[in-house]
Amino acid sequence: MKHGFPSKTTGLAGFLVITALVAGGLGWVSTAALNLEREQLQARAENDQDQKLRLALWKLDSRIAPILAREDSRPYSHYPAVFAPSLALRNNGAPYPPGTVLELSPLLNADLPDWILLHFQTDEEANWSSPEVLPPALARRLEPDRIKTPLKNLTPRRKEVLADLARLCPPPTLLASVQQRGLQLNQAEIALVPAHGAPERPTQQNAMNANQSPFQGQDYQSRLEQQSKVMNESKLANPVADDPALVLGNLQSNGLNWFSPNQVRPTRGEQVAVNLSPMVPLWLRTTDGQEWLLAARLVQIGSQQVCQGMVLDWPRLLTLLGDEIHSLFPEARLEPVLDRVPPRPERTMTALPVELNPGPFDPLATPPGWTPLRVGLACAWAAALVALLAVGLGGWSLLSLSERRIRFVSAVTHELRTPLTTLRLYLDMLATGMVREEQQRAEYLHTLNAEADRLHRLIANVLHFSRLEKQRPHLQQAAFSLEQLLDQIRSTWEGRCQDAGKELVVENRVGEVGLRTDLELVQQ
Repeated sequence: MKHGFPSKTTGLAGFLVITALVAGGLGWVSTAALNLEREQLQARAENDQDQKLRLALWKLDSRIAPILAREDSRPYSHYPAVFAPSLALRNNGAPYPPGTVLELSPLLNADLPDWILLHFQTDEEANWSSPEVLPPALARRLEPDRIKTPLKNLTPRRKEVLADLARLCPPPTLLASVQQRGLQLNQAEIALVPAHGAPERPTQQNAMNANQSPFQGQDYQSRLEQQSKVMNESKLANPVADDPALVLGNLQSNGLNWFSPNQVRPTRGEQVAVNLSPMVPLWLRTTDGQEWLLAARLVQIGSQQVCQGMVLDWPRLLTLLGDEIHSLFPEARLEPVLDRVPPRPERTMTALPVELNPGPFDPLATPPGWTPLRVGLACAWAAALVALLAVGLGGWSLLSLSERRIRFVSAVTHELRTPLTTLRLYLDMLATGMVREEQQRAEYLHTLNAEADRLHRLIANVLHFSRLEKQRPHLQQAAFSLEQLLDQIRSTWEGRCQDAGKELVVENRVGEVGLRTDLELVQQ
């Protein structure tokens, strides 16, 4: 019977195997779930980073694109300091002869951002000029006291920039750089001496387009096409007719030739096509190895090509753009893109050849905390531990109970064997007539009666134990004294002690004490 039931060692080994299987399976599931959650969190963080990057690029382009669009829509006739309008009327409605009425370039007193250092114009013959830097003869004619107009953009700083530009940047290098940027002559204007007197109304529309929501989900090429569309929409074409020689004259000598009495005045009737390419930003390497940030366009008049553009102040732009995105990327860096094709277009602005480096990014830097998955896994582990603990305690209790039952059966068997052996021995002696004396026969019968009573009590104890496992015992309580209980115990065990050669001594030092209990159960 003992060999048919597992021991505690075997049960413990089985419990450890079950625990290992449960812990291993639950651990594998937990690891897989946490890895999946980590991948999802990483993908979500990267997606949020991309959204922030697109938002930052949109903010950067929105800060620069409207101003570049306004400059792109500026007529080419604004680049000389003085130009002749296409058409000027007298107060009686009759037109002035072409070239007899002159206008000052709006760039002489326009409100310009501080990061536009200079507007310039050059051609293949290295004729550098700027409406914001006047030659001495033209400066004398345009003295503010004489023309009654402030010329606030005539500053020494712009004069220095133009001198450095003419010294460090050969015009062929600039024209080649502009052509490498892929500028196409896709704007046609029909002009007289400046053929473009277009208003700047599209600039407002450009600003509205720039302030729209970011181009979600669009790549660099899509954003660049959108930017080009905005730039192209900012130009207007006004057909006029005039002498082509005067169109070129309007772009020469910064407009000073109009004041010469020998200047040939144009005649109406001939049209000249002036092709303008969109103005695009580019980095230009000068002869001293520095990189200048420019925005330039090509002006094609017949066979002659002129480059117009602006010199941008990169340090000021760096500060301005950095402040614009500081709330999104505090550690961001703006780096020039010197290649024609940006290596990382998803980080590159469309308004400027500048790449946004958002700084160090760790998608798992922020602890996820107690996510629903982790709470569920913690509950699963707690439930598994409680279940294993319950199984372990239950199995241990079952093994302990089985061992106690085995010991109980062994004890009962031993207790039953003793009176049965005595009964069989005495009955054999009485049956065979070995006991002939009446006194001895009476003692044997008394012993047989006591052993039978003992056997009856043992069987009753087993039955009571069986009932105790199933239900609460039914007590038959009665009142009696302690002395009566001790006398009953003495009478029961005194004979057995004498048979064993021992003497039973009962001492009652308490005295008379009343009890109320089940006397038979106490004796058992």
